Parts: sequence; C-alpha cells; structure tokens
Amino acid sequence: MLQLTGLVLALLLLWPISSFAAIGSVEKKTGPADLFRSKEKIPVEKNTGVEMNDDIRTGNGVVGIGFDDKTKVQIERHSKLIIDDFVYDSREPTTSRLGLKVALGTVKYASGLIAKNNRQAVSISTPTARIGVLGTAFSMTVDEIGKSLIILLPNADGSVGKISVESDVGQVILNQAFQATMVSTIETPPTGAVVINNLTTSMIDNMFIVSPPQEVKQAVEEQVRDDMNDDQGILDVDFLEFNELEGDIDT
Repeated sequence: MLQLTGLVLALLLLWPISSFAAIGSVEKKTGPADLFRSKEKIPVEKNTGVEMNDDIRTGNGVVGIGFDDKTKVQIERHSKLIIDDFVYDSREPTTSRLGLKVALGTVKYASGLIAKNNRQAVSISTPTARIGVLGTAFSMTVDEIGKSLIILLPNADGSVGKISVESDVGQVILNQAFQATMVSTIETPPTGAVVINNLTTSMIDNMFIVSPPQEVKQAVEEQVRDDMNDDQGILDVDFLEFNELEGDIDT
C-alpha cells in the first residue's frame, strides 16, 4: 500500500502544473460576465483565476485581467476573449508564450514580460487579422462578421511602441499613438494606417463597430476606390489589340 501511495504522489508531481494552476486573475469587474471552461460556466468575480483555453464573455460590464507575466487585458462590454495559450517561466523566458484571440467586441491589450523578452512568442489575433507585438499597447474592436479595427495606444508611461497588422494578403505597420487600420476580411489587406484625431483610450468601445472614426471611414473608402481602379485598369486592356508574338519572324 505504501508503494502504491508513493507511486501516486510521484505521478502527481510529474503532472504539468499548468493543468491545475491559474495563469492570471480578474483584477477588475463591473457588471455581469461569465467564464466558460470546458463545459463549465463560471460567473466572473474579482480575483477569479483564469486558465489556458478559458473563454471570457462580458455582458453589460467590463473585465480586466492581469496575467502572471504582467500582461494586462481589458474586455469591454459585450465582448469575447479566448485564451488560446499561456506558458510563463521567469527562469526560462525563451520557453514562455502567450496566445489570445478576440472573437467579438473590444479588448485592450498591454504587453507584459513575454512580449518584451520575445515578441515572436506572442500570438494575438481576430477572425480577420494577426497582430505582431513589440512591447506595447493597442486595442482590437471586432464586429459580428469578424471585421477588425486595430488602434495603437500609448503605453502607461506615455511611450509609444509598434505593431504589425496583417491579413493573408497584406500587412501594415502602426507606430504612432492612436494610429489605426481596419481589416475587413482575411482575404483583403489592411487599410492604410491613419491617425485618429482627438481620441483617448477611454473612448474606444463597441460604438466603433457601428460608427467607425471618420479617418477610418475615409481609409476604407480610399481602399475601395483603389480596388475599383485596379479592376477597371484590367478591364480597359484590350488583349486582342496587341500580341507580342505577332511581327516579323527572321528566317
């Protein structure tokens, strides 16, 4: 019996700690929110622990989460965030990684130690965009069909970092405070980067789904015009008018 007990204890010690341990906790909570873990639905409260693969959904409230590496996310009202991956080891920074997906609504992100130690270890996405992070802050607003508005935010100390935003067919770099791009589908490139004037971080919420900032609207309209001009240019070519195979052939 003692040998069996020792074996059980040994197996428990070898089992990955991440299977049981929280990777962060809820630091702020206003209004209703739920956490879905496997088939379990857990009401979110302050100090609720979060784990890898958790699906956090807010109602008419806001949830702020702090991860073990000091990454911060704020999930705005009527939004959904999925924690795809999280491993953090302060002794072995190269083994750490973070994966988040914003499925709906608005989420604000501020980099922690994982991104600062190894930006390649951070994977943040929406249904239509992938964001490359270099130790900075930004927001993501996603509508019901996945269209995504990404805005670069100033860091807490006032500095401004840089992110890349890409779809399957294009990429844009944001490197100024409140610079933004919109990605309509995964098969279309992001719009050109534009700075949104007179904007503060507290103003960014799901209203940008209903009514994007004027600067973003203009960038989308410009992208549509460019696409139409490109298509018109193709249609204007008369492929029967010129054939480079025609002409004198030396014999």
